[in-house]
Amino acid sequence: MSLRSAINIIRKDWFEQKKLILLGTAGMFVHLMFAGNRTDFAKGMMAGILVGASYSYSHFCFFVERQSGTLQLLLGLPVRPVDVVLSKYLSLYSMALFTANIPGIFLRDLRALFLVNALIVFLSSACMACTVVSAKPWAPMLPFWFALVFLMPIQNLLTKFYPNGLGLYSFVTSHIMWVALGAFISGPMIAFLSALHFARKCTV
Repeated sequence: MSLRSAINIIRKDWFEQKKLILLGTAGMFVHLMFAGNRTDFAKGMMAGILVGASYSYSHFCFFVERQSGTLQLLLGLPVRPVDVVLSKYLSLYSMALFTANIPGIFLRDLRALFLVNALIVFLSSACMACTVVSAKPWAPMLPFWFALVFLMPIQNLLTKFYPNGLGLYSFVTSHIMWVALGAFISGPMIAFLSALHFARKCTV
C-alpha cells in the first residue's frame, strides 16, 4: 500500500473517531489534576483511561469496520490485505500515542511517560490483534479482561493464595523499565504477526 493510501486510512479513522480521541485525551488531562498528590486514585484513573483507550481505539479501528462492511471495501482495493491491516495499526498507534503523550508531557517525568507509552502500545496492539485474528464479538475484550485482573492488587492476591509467586512479582516490579521496553517492542511485533495471519486467511 502506498504512503498516500495509508495516510488516507489514518485520516478517515481520525475523522470518524475524533470525539472519542478528544474524550480520552481530556481524561488524561483530568488525571494530571490529581497527579500532584500521587494518590492511588490518580494512578488508577490513569491506568483505567489507558486500558479503556487501548480497547476503544482498536475496537473502532477494526472490529466496527469489519461489522459494518467497510473493511471489505478496503480489501477490495488493489492492495495487499497485509498492507490494509498494517495501515489500520498505524492509525491505532497514532490515536493511542496522541492520547498518551499530549497530556503526558506535563508529567515532566520521562520514566513515567515511557511506562505510559509502553502500556498503551502493548495493550492496543493486543486488543487489535485479537480483533484481526478473530471475528468473534468478544475477541477484543480478552486483553482488556487480562489487564483488569493484572492491574488489581495482585500482590495481596499472591500473598493469600500463592506466596511463592511473590518472588516473580518482586522481580517484575524491580525491573519494570526492562519489562516496559519488552512490552513496547513486542507491540509492533504482535501487529505484524497478526497482519500476516489475516493475509493468509484472506488467500485461503
